[in-house]
Amino acid sequence: MTNQEPNQREGKLRDLLILVPYVKPHQAKLWSAVALMIVSSLVSIALPMFMREAVDTHIMAHDLRGLVSLIAIAFALIIVMTVANILRGRLMAKMGQDSIRALRDDLFAYMQKLPVQFFDKIPVGKLITRLTSDVDALRDLVGNAIVAMVIDSLRLVGFLVLMFWLDWRLTVITLLISPILVYAMTFLTSRIRKAEDQVREQASLVNANLQESISGIKVIQGFQAEEHFHEQFQVENHSLLQAGMKAIATYAFFWPTIDLAWILSIAAIFLFGGQWVLDGTTTPGILVAFIAYTDQFFGPLRSLSQAYRIIQRALAGAVRIKRIMTTETEVNKNLKPMPKIIGRVEFQNVTFGYDPGEIVLHDISFTAEPGQTVALVGHTGAGKTSIINLLCRFYDPIEGRIAVDGLNIQEHDLESYRRQIGLVLQEPFLFSGTLRDNIRFGAPQATDEQIWDALKTVGLAETFIKNRITLDTILTERGANFSTGQRQLLSFARALISDPRILILDEATAHVDTLTEQKVQQALAKLLAGRTSFVIAHRLSTIRNADLIIVISDGRILESGTHEQLLTLKGEYWQLCNSQNIVQIS
Repeated sequence: MTNQEPNQREGKLRDLLILVPYVKPHQAKLWSAVALMIVSSLVSIALPMFMREAVDTHIMAHDLRGLVSLIAIAFALIIVMTVANILRGRLMAKMGQDSIRALRDDLFAYMQKLPVQFFDKIPVGKLITRLTSDVDALRDLVGNAIVAMVIDSLRLVGFLVLMFWLDWRLTVITLLISPILVYAMTFLTSRIRKAEDQVREQASLVNANLQESISGIKVIQGFQAEEHFHEQFQVENHSLLQAGMKAIATYAFFWPTIDLAWILSIAAIFLFGGQWVLDGTTTPGILVAFIAYTDQFFGPLRSLSQAYRIIQRALAGAVRIKRIMTTETEVNKNLKPMPKIIGRVEFQNVTFGYDPGEIVLHDISFTAEPGQTVALVGHTGAGKTSIINLLCRFYDPIEGRIAVDGLNIQEHDLESYRRQIGLVLQEPFLFSGTLRDNIRFGAPQATDEQIWDALKTVGLAETFIKNRITLDTILTERGANFSTGQRQLLSFARALISDPRILILDEATAHVDTLTEQKVQQALAKLLAGRTSFVIAHRLSTIRNADLIIVISDGRILESGTHEQLLTLKGEYWQLCNSQNIVQIS
C-alpha cells in the first residue's frame, strides 16, 4: 500500500463552502466588522478631499483659523477610523479563531471515525499538517481576507471615481502603469501560490519523517542508525529549505514590482500634474489630493494581492481538508444498533486482502460458540491478525460474511458493536494521563473500586499498593514510566473493566514473564467464562486449554480442534508443538 495522498487537484471557490457552517454562528461579528470597515473606508476616501480643501481654500488664502478647524475635523475622523479599525480587527480575529477552532474540532472528531485503511495510506505527519497548517490557512481567510477583499474592492472603485472627478487626465496616466500591476497580480501571484504549495507539501513530508523517527527512536538507537535517519531528515529538510527560498525569491520580486508601479505613478503625476498647476489648468490642492489618492489606490491593490495569496493558500488547504471530511467513515447512523451480544461468532467463506489484488485470507470458515476460547496459531504472516482485524471490523471482507449471534456485523451500527468487544494488542498503547483514565478508557462510568478489582484480577493491585502507585498517578507518553509487562497488564485491565462479550487477546502475554503469566491465566479462568475469547499466541503452552484451536497457514485453515485432537493428527500443530518442546498432556 502507498503512503502517499492522491494527486492534488486545483482548488475551486466552492471548496471554501466547508467554512459556511462554522462562520454562520458568528454572523453578528461578521456584519459588525463589515460595518466598521465601511466606516473606516469612507473616512480614508474622504481624507484626501480635506487635503485639497486645506491647500486650495485655506493655505492659498492664508486662512490659519479655517485650516486649524479643518485639521481638527480631519483629526476627529482619523480617531474614528482608528477605533473602527481596532474594533474590526478584534472582531474578525475572534470570529476567525472561534470558527477555525470548531473546524479543527470537527476535523479531529471526523478523523477518529475514519477506517483503519485510511491511516494505512497517509503518514501521520501529513495528517498533523492537515490539522495545523491547512486549518491555519483557512483561519487567515476567515479572520481577515474575505471582508478585506470585498471592502478593498469597494475602496478601489471609490478612489477611481473621485480620481476621475478630480482630474481625469492624471487618472489616465496612473492607469497607464496598470500593465505592471497586472503582471504582478497574475503571473507573480501564480508563482507565489505554487511556491507556497510546495513549501506546505514539503513541510508535511518533514513532519512525517520526524514523526516516524521519534516513534522508532528505540529501534534507531538500538541499531545505531542515528546517522542514517539524520541523513534522511537532512535531505527532506534541505528540500524544505529550497522550497522556502524559492517562495522568498518570488516574494522578493513581487513587492518591489508593486513599489515600482507606485513610484512611476507618483513621478508621472508630479511631472504632468506640476506642469498643469504651473499653467493653471489644475490647482495645487487637486495635485496634493490626487497624490494622496494614488498612494491609497495602491494600498488596496497590495491588500488584494495579499488576499489573493491567502485565498489560494486557503483553497489548497480546503481541498485537502475536504478530501478527509468527505472520506466515508465507519459510522453509519442509518444502521440498526447491535443488540446485546451472546457471543456466537461465525466466519462464513471469508476472503480478504488489504489490497484487493493481494488476497491474505482465502475462504475462511469456522464457528465459535458462546463462551468458547478460540486460539489462532500459525507462523508469522499466516493471517491470524487479519482474522482479528475483520472481527473488530477494522476492515471488511471482500467476499463472505461474518456473523455474531446470526447477525451480519456489516449490517449493524459499528459503535454499538465495538462497545461489546474487548481488545488487548501485542504492543500495549497507553495514553498520557492518570492511571484511572487509562484503565476506564472503555468504561467511563467505572468506579475506583471496579478499577482496583480489575487491577487485582490481572495481578497488579498488590504491586501498585506496595510501590504507592495510586489511580491518580500520571502516565507519561505511551506509559513509559511503567515496565513493558505492567503496560501489557494495564491494557488487559482496561479491556476487562469494559465487561466485553467478545474478548480478543493478540499476543497479550508476549511481554509478561512466566510467573506473572501463570497468575493471570488462573485469574482469567473465571472471567473468561461466558465470554467468547479469541487468542493469538506463538507460545503454544498458553493456549493448550482452548476449546478450539485453529491452525492458519498462508491465509488458509489447515487444521482445527482441541489440543489433544490436533496432536493426534500429527500435522502442522504437532510440528509447532514439537518445535517448542511441548509434550502431549493426557
